[in-house]
Amino acid sequence: MQRTTLPALMAAVALALAGPSTARPISYADGHMLMAESDTDAFHASYTYSPSFRWSASVGTLRHDGLGRSGRLSLDYVRAARLLHRWNLPTAQANAFGWVGAGRARTALGDGTARHAGLQVDYETRRVYTSFVSELHEGDGWSHRFDTASLGWAPYPHDIDRTATWFVLKGTRTTNANDGDVKGALVLRLFTTTWWVEGGADEDGRPLANVMFNF
Repeated sequence: MQRTTLPALMAAVALALAGPSTARPISYADGHMLMAESDTDAFHASYTYSPSFRWSASVGTLRHDGLGRSGRLSLDYVRAARLLHRWNLPTAQANAFGWVGAGRARTALGDGTARHAGLQVDYETRRVYTSFVSELHEGDGWSHRFDTASLGWAPYPHDIDRTATWFVLKGTRTTNANDGDVKGALVLRLFTTTWWVEGGADEDGRPLANVMFNF
């Protein structure tokens, strides 16, 4: 009995954790992903294709205000991402991703080529997850790093066949910006294996929203 129950339990957990409770830079093998996120200071949208669960290629656009000397950053980019490592545990999963990209940027300092690199690490069970994302953008005479730490809690274990619910606390910081302090936010996140939406507000009461579709 035990020989069949344990593998079945691990398979169920793996399927439940396959849902995008964190916005990861790589989708399923041969998967497509559309993503858009918006708050008072920024808007980001991208399309991603993943030929395997280890690699992805993306095109996207980023607009961000309040960036000190840079003023407003307007960036159109291409990007390649890789799954650096995945830890499949009996009741949890952890991941490490890395990516690099380049594109055309426009700031108050002028127009030119821009480059960026990022890292994401996350750990997730069916009711708790944590993640940290750091992304550095650089151009001629400017540099900004966007860091986000998240802690999520689900009121019930999420399963593959029903909508998952998460309450997520976030802390974000942007270097070389008008306001370099850590900003907090609280959001409600709902997702299935094919879609992912969240909405909430930051510590100043300003709204934010994210949406993602996998197909």
